[in-house]
Order: sequence, then C-alpha cells, then structure tokens
Amino acid sequence: MLLPIWNHPLDGPSGTNSPAPQATACAHSGDIALTYVCNFLCYNEGPSDVTAKVLNGLKASQAKASFFVNATWLYTQQYAMILQRAYNDGHLIGMTYRAPGDTTENMTDDQIRTDVTNSAKVIETLIGVAPKYIRLHYTQPEDTRLQNIVRDMGYTLIYYNLDTQDYNFKNNPKGIAELYQTTFEKQLATYDSIGSFITVQYDIPDTGSWQAVSDTINKVDTAGYKLVRLDGCLNDKEPYKESATSKKAVGDKHSFGSAGYKEGQVRVEMPPSISTDDEIADSESADDDSKKAENTGSMTVSSWLSLFIFVIAMVVLT
Repeated sequence: MLLPIWNHPLDGPSGTNSPAPQATACAHSGDIALTYVCNFLCYNEGPSDVTAKVLNGLKASQAKASFFVNATWLYTQQYAMILQRAYNDGHLIGMTYRAPGDTTENMTDDQIRTDVTNSAKVIETLIGVAPKYIRLHYTQPEDTRLQNIVRDMGYTLIYYNLDTQDYNFKNNPKGIAELYQTTFEKQLATYDSIGSFITVQYDIPDTGSWQAVSDTINKVDTAGYKLVRLDGCLNDKEPYKESATSKKAVGDKHSFGSAGYKEGQVRVEMPPSISTDDEIADSESADDDSKKAENTGSMTVSSWLSLFIFVIAMVVLT
C-alpha cells in the first residue's frame, strides 16, 4: 500500500505564503481516479453539453468518476439536471473554484470565504450535500493565500499526476487512450511496477474526451489498473461537507466504505467506429453519393429498357 501522494508536505509552515498540500495520486498502487474538469484556457466550464455523453460512456463500462463542476453554470436548468444525474449515478461531485476576474488580489479573506461558500451552496442545493474536494482555477503565480483559506474552510485540494491534454485531441480521440497506454508503459519500464494516478479530463465540446471514454477505460483495464472515485483513491469515507457553511465532513450512500460504493470497470467491446465528426460527415456524404449512383444506374437501365420496348413496338406496328 502507498500513502497518498501530496505535492506539498502535510507538515511545515501553513502561512498564506506557503503552498497548501494537494493530493496528486492514490493511496493504493493500481488505482486510477478519473476526474473531469474544465481546461484553464476555456470559458465554457463544465458541466457542458457533452457531460451527458461522458456519463453514458462511464455507465456502459460500469465505471465511476469524479466531477469538478463550476457552480456558475448550474443556474441553467439543463446543466443542473446533468449534475443531479451524475450524483445519482454514483459519481463523486467536487467543485472548481474560479475567482472573479481570475484573481483574488483585490479580495479580502472574508470576501474569498463568502464567494467560495456561495458556490458550494449552489451545489448543495442540487445534491443535498456540499462538496469537500476542490480544484482551484490555474493561476500564475500560485495563489497560495487562496489555497490556505479554502483548506482552512475544510476543503481538500485536489491536483493530478496525469494530464490527458485532451484539448489537443479533438479530432483524434483515440490519441487520448494511446496517451494512457504510453503512460502505463513508461511507469512499468521505469519502476518495474504499476503506479497510481489522479487524471484530469475536460468535459467540454472542444476536446475528444467524451468520445474516448470507453476506449480509455479498456486501456486502463488491459494495463491491470482499477478505476476508483477520489474518495476510494484517498481512503476517505467522508468526501462531502455537511453543508457549505460547515467544516464537518460527512459521507453519503455512495461514499467509500458504504454499501453503495462502487469501483472497478468492465470492458466494452468497441464496434468499428469513426472517431471524428469530419470522418462521420465524409462517410455520410459517401453513402449519399453511393445511393445517388445506384439510383442513377437504375434509371439508366430503365430508360434503355423503355427505349428498347418502344422501338420493338414501332417495328411491329409498321
């Protein structure tokens, strides 16, 4: 068994100038926690129009993941319903926090606490518990004051050690699964053992992530890894907060250690498929052309047959 890997020591200075600890890998070798969140370069943060497709792919593989949602988008009914579906399907719900204007420089500590709490309240209203796991929007340099404030509020900061960079694979979703395979091969070649990973995918339309779910999970299965939610990844039986205004951690019916907790995956047989929208369009166009050609050929034969009958009739009449 491995201890959870943190990208900063748990002990040591805890002042606002010192980075707060963030989980980057799982406690057990062979475990992988798939997490979905928005790319820091995008403005259309998840949940999005493709989140439902991601959920469909996970369901087909009987796999559970963790979703970090931006509460801003949950005021839209269709996205609120997608969040509720993800929670009811047994996926873990965390929160992405993005400060107004992408900076807390002009915010007081109390203003930060209020803004974070208000975001968590939106999620709590929809699923009945408040998120405890939080992923902060990328800033350069690191916003260490924000990190320490949210940690003091009872949140667990989540990072990752496998970035799929799926925003580079919109037209090549198979490349995402291949990246997983390459990562597993490098891990085995370097350490002669399997590792543990917290991955990051972006559930927005401008990536190939939603198209690659089943293929990626098959690669995970082939390499001998097991998919877990983040609470299973970190051995945490209380992955939520009792409320957005409370520090008290709680579990629910899907949490690690409960009867409703699920982990693992099953392989999905992949039918011959076309991986990109352009190829699908080309295929449909080719089918249309083929049908037109068939129809044209039939019309040509029919025309010649009619002409032949007409000629015979004229000969008989004369």
